[in-house]
Amino acid sequence: MKFRLSKDFLVDTDEPPWKTEGLRIGLWGGSGCGKSSTAALFAEQFLTQGGTIVVFEPRAEYQTLKEKFDLVVCGGPYGKDLDFIPSSPASYAKAVVEDGVSIIFYTSDVEDETKLIEFVSKFLSYLLKYNEVTKRPIMLIVEETEEYAPMSTKGRVSPPWVFSRMIRQFKTVTRDARKLNIVPISLSPRPQEINFTIRQLCNLTFFGKFSPQDADYVDRECLKAYKHSFYSGKDLIDLKTGQFAVITSGRPMPLQTITEPRQTKHGAETPKLEYVAPRTEKTREAVTSLTETIQKAQEKERLEESELEKLRRIKDELEVKVNNITKRCETLEQQAATLGKIKIETPTPKTEDVTFIDKVRTDAILDVKEKVTAVLDSLLPQSQTRPVATRPSETDIYKVWEPKLPSKAAKRILKFLLVNKGARYTKAQIAVALGYKSKSGTFNGAISFLRQNNLIKRNGEFYLVEE
Repeated sequence: MKFRLSKDFLVDTDEPPWKTEGLRIGLWGGSGCGKSSTAALFAEQFLTQGGTIVVFEPRAEYQTLKEKFDLVVCGGPYGKDLDFIPSSPASYAKAVVEDGVSIIFYTSDVEDETKLIEFVSKFLSYLLKYNEVTKRPIMLIVEETEEYAPMSTKGRVSPPWVFSRMIRQFKTVTRDARKLNIVPISLSPRPQEINFTIRQLCNLTFFGKFSPQDADYVDRECLKAYKHSFYSGKDLIDLKTGQFAVITSGRPMPLQTITEPRQTKHGAETPKLEYVAPRTEKTREAVTSLTETIQKAQEKERLEESELEKLRRIKDELEVKVNNITKRCETLEQQAATLGKIKIETPTPKTEDVTFIDKVRTDAILDVKEKVTAVLDSLLPQSQTRPVATRPSETDIYKVWEPKLPSKAAKRILKFLLVNKGARYTKAQIAVALGYKSKSGTFNGAISFLRQNNLIKRNGEFYLVEE
């Protein structure tokens, strides 16, 4: 393919270095330098020669291409054909590769950064997979590339592994562009923040006008990486709109000014469409299919959100109940400290008495635990299971250790924690329940003995017998 940018500046993919390397374009520059208009110029000439384009834009700039070319706009305030819902990436990729539908994605409609990045990552994966067979000529234009393939993921909302998948896909697109018949165009006002490999794989790089503070970064992080570049950051400060320092395969060209006229209006300056090119039957069918896919995805998300909201309400109600029971137990503990313990007779003479408070707390907590477990189980996949809450019971551990325990306090503490197996108590709570002072030597000695013999466990400030 041929791209004419000015009278003396022609890019011919049948000529070196692009014949052997493929064409990979980087457009860097501050706001108003002309990088988006230049990308749209490439897109117009690519479409004229029978290619298909895909655009990811955060602001509406490319919709005016519809005045002359058959494109589908997903989302955005102007020229929208259908909503951009970040689901079913395979359906979009098939429309591009198999039907030759050019699509513009307005990314600002997706507020969830992680959902957007996961969609773009999967979309590119399917695009590469399908086009490995079809070999359709595709131009991929990505505005603000640093948001998709950053040098560092530090400070981002999405987890690092989400970005890692995205960066890997961009590397594959850029590296295998010639083999897959794809022309990637990356745009950014801050190229120093783009993944180094992706930036350096560009073999036709345009540096437009930068502010003085950004020019220093570009000089240090970008231009000095080219061994043969005679440009420096200060050369970029006074460039005019449409004027670029151009580097091809690491070698600089004289300053170039883009003078070739656009076939359509500049989308940022004239956002509304005055005329829309006729739509082909194949594109209409693809739009209908995509619309149905999006509607199904929206309905599925609505149902899932409704069910999730219901489960959240149940969870909130159970949390309130747990808090009320906890407050009730605290009140009973305070009363017990003042009035003493109320013992309940047990049929076995060798077992220790259980306080009324212990029984109330145990029953209440288990009742709530069973309900919370049921709710949590409904949120887990069926392949995962949770242990079923069971009422505490004495085990053979007490019978084995009872004659070996050095004090009555040790026996009572072990028995208490065995009866409430799995429940966690602070040292003060155990002392109050059994009528001891938490700082007494007998009580603390018993706790130490039980811990040394692994009869009870300590988890932070809590003590327990594990289930």
